[in-house]
Amino acid sequence: MAGKGKTVVRTLEDLTLDSGYGGAADSVRSSSVSLCCSDTHQSLHGGNCWHLTESMHSRQNSLDTVNTVLAEDTEILDGSGQCAKLPELEDVPWSLGEVEGALRRDEGLMVGEPPPEVLARLSALISRALVRVAREAQRLSLRYAKCTKHEIQSAIKMVLSWTISVNCITAAVSALSLYNISTSDKFSRGKSARCGLIFSVGKFFRWMVDSRVAQRIHEHAAIYLAACMESLFRDVFSRVMRSALLERDNGIPKFSPASLEQAINSDSEIWGLLQPYQHLICGKNSSGVLSLPESLNLHRDQQRSGRGSESHGYSQAELRTLEQSLLATRVGCVAELSDLVSRAMHHLQPLHIKNSSNGTPVHQKSSSMSLHWEPEALYTLCYFMHCLQMEWENPNVEPSKVTLHMERPFIVLPPLMEWIRVAIAHTEHRRSFSVDSDDVRQAARLLLPGVDCEPRQVKAEDCFCATRKLDAASTEAKFLQDLGFRMLNCGRTDLVKQAVNLLGPDGINSMSEQGMTPLMYACVRGDEAMVQMLLDAGADINSEVPSTVNKHPSVYPETRQGTPLTFAVLHGHVPVVQLLLDNRANVEGALQDGAENHTETPLQLAAAAGVPWTLHTWLETLCSCLMQHRRPLIQGLLKDFSGIQEDEYTEELITHGLPIMFQILRTSKNEVISQQLSVIFTQCYGPFPIPKLTEMKKKQTSRLDPHFLNNKEISDVTFLVEGKPFYAHKVLLFTASARFKSLLQNRPAAENTCIEISHVKYSIFHLVMQYLYCGGTETLHIRNTDVMELLSAAKFFQLEALQRHCEIICSKNITTETCVDLYKHAKFLGALELTAFIEGYFLKNMVLLIELENFKQLLYEQSPPESPSSCPGTYTDILHDLEKTLATRIHSIHLSTSKGSVV
Repeated sequence: MAGKGKTVVRTLEDLTLDSGYGGAADSVRSSSVSLCCSDTHQSLHGGNCWHLTESMHSRQNSLDTVNTVLAEDTEILDGSGQCAKLPELEDVPWSLGEVEGALRRDEGLMVGEPPPEVLARLSALISRALVRVAREAQRLSLRYAKCTKHEIQSAIKMVLSWTISVNCITAAVSALSLYNISTSDKFSRGKSARCGLIFSVGKFFRWMVDSRVAQRIHEHAAIYLAACMESLFRDVFSRVMRSALLERDNGIPKFSPASLEQAINSDSEIWGLLQPYQHLICGKNSSGVLSLPESLNLHRDQQRSGRGSESHGYSQAELRTLEQSLLATRVGCVAELSDLVSRAMHHLQPLHIKNSSNGTPVHQKSSSMSLHWEPEALYTLCYFMHCLQMEWENPNVEPSKVTLHMERPFIVLPPLMEWIRVAIAHTEHRRSFSVDSDDVRQAARLLLPGVDCEPRQVKAEDCFCATRKLDAASTEAKFLQDLGFRMLNCGRTDLVKQAVNLLGPDGINSMSEQGMTPLMYACVRGDEAMVQMLLDAGADINSEVPSTVNKHPSVYPETRQGTPLTFAVLHGHVPVVQLLLDNRANVEGALQDGAENHTETPLQLAAAAGVPWTLHTWLETLCSCLMQHRRPLIQGLLKDFSGIQEDEYTEELITHGLPIMFQILRTSKNEVISQQLSVIFTQCYGPFPIPKLTEMKKKQTSRLDPHFLNNKEISDVTFLVEGKPFYAHKVLLFTASARFKSLLQNRPAAENTCIEISHVKYSIFHLVMQYLYCGGTETLHIRNTDVMELLSAAKFFQLEALQRHCEIICSKNITTETCVDLYKHAKFLGALELTAFIEGYFLKNMVLLIELENFKQLLYEQSPPESPSSCPGTYTDILHDLEKTLATRIHSIHLSTSKGSVV
């Protein structure tokens, strides 16, 4: 063992590079016991199931991952000592027919005919990869509260091996490119056909929505995920086809679920990916044999390219040692790890530049900038990789002394190359040039069983970088700006002036590497007090993230042209949104009149995601949309009104909201908008019944026995109705109403007066006289067909109690078919009580009525002047009257001192 250790030490010393942290050359004394190659690893880990110690049973999973459960769940743990497992999907966004079609697209794959049970097993295995990618995309989406192609791409890099991730991302980029150039036939072909995919993009989008991958999901994210899964099916199946373990009959593979499992078990790039455990097993096959991905087999690549004679070539021993460095699973100290990481990064980055097909996720935004590891990141990684081992204190002393160091509870640790791959994927996602300790913790959460940490949030120091490539002055400016951001974040108003001086010439509106101002970061956090403090200090409320990356290289693509209001809306911080709107933040963000802008505005984001509105915010946004004639956004806002709580119905709804909504109803005449407004009006009117009309308790001053009704004897007045005489008595009629009194005045008292009555039927006039002679409505038997005419007669003869009785009958018999005609008649007669009741009926049943043609004509069309039912104001004032009725109703239910009473 000592001899072998000396050989390895000499090799590492020959390849030692300056890692930037010092001490690397002196740290290799324990390499012989920390490098774990495949020969030794196989003997240590030959099983398929990795057990945890009892100390790991306290793991608390993140609540922000797809279908996450607690590790203590007995349904997820097959036993007290086994690792937590992934949920098995019951419904996947593809069918077996689509899987077969995707495989047949590659003619080289479908040599044989895989039976359905093989495709079903393959689908079940790939579904685990789908869950892994979706979980990582979900966590990444929390950063900006939306899932785009960037989150899916980064999740692919984190979950899949270098080789497979490159193939999947290439397929995704190709699918999106086809989709973007096929705009001419976008209405004749579906998304999948335009992308050149077999899998349904719509199914993947629906699955992402149902799985709550993010609050907002861009269609490009669904395209990327569908293309990735389709490519993964082909990649896995092609590896199975190439496997030496697959039995063949005359060159035709013999498929079975068992042979599929055997082929997968022997492949170190896909076996761990398709396992049911929540943590990701990387870089080893089912026997525990560690190996490099195909694209990183440096020893084999140099043999194939014949570059051994080149000046920058390496000896076989050096390449072998480098491969062992990438496969190292344990280290003895930070200095040793620094040396290994430096060596790995030194060789991986040039390899990525020379071979574009290589999937090593190296940040190549600028030729002069490359990724480097911060000291804290190395310390964190060393913490996870420093496990049970015997470290030699001084191998030259006889007898040798050994010391037992701390023990990690994980039996199987991933190789160094997987730590680098996942950590760099996190670094690239936030557009940084330095790997920090949080990137390593995120990698540990994915790669180690029982480890969890919170998702990374947006912070000013995320992309802070002070590499040695910067001169002293630039580095000092960066540190001062970082200090200024930190001082503002502490929330102390007495430090604002000093912080502004540190930020530079732009002061309070200075931007970080991410192109974000202190106000934007405060809006991301939802810190209302901080937002107010920054606004008071003169922060630009409509500042925007720059579109270029020259000055701000870490700008996230989906945040370009975002404003503070954009970030507040994205993260659903309603109080901050309210505060920004009160300070006149532009709901259109950076969009200027006539400017071309494809960035989603705060208004669009709020309308699309259903952010819980406050009434004031909703009304201000609706007013802005109305002034700019943004019909699609108006429809979205009207749909969102149902999310406003009734306890927010304030005076502002009556004075400001109702006029805007009725103006929209009056001017738009759009069926969708009319239907949405009908829903709102019905909701505002409330579930309480329409206030009933009550009988008038009015007694007549005089009355006669019913025996004298239409009795010619002793009658002193005769009415001629439809040519028929009707006998009555002046003593009763003089006091019945002012109308009868005027008809009987100025006529000789001694003569039997004859008065002709037109426009009233004889039967209706008989009911009127019966009401007068009987002294009330109790004895009246009024048919429904006679109510309207009796109401007209009562109104003409000014018999208020009889009129009210007819109105009550009308209100009880009102239907959606008769309400419009009844309203017209009541409006014509000036029956205010009945008119108000019918207006309440309109508002309460407007969702149904808005579909009826006669009701729409009542709202929008003016009747011809010669129409007998027309009356000045009947049509022009209907919407105004409805608004007044609704305002009265809202005030009586929500705003009056006797709150809840119905008026």
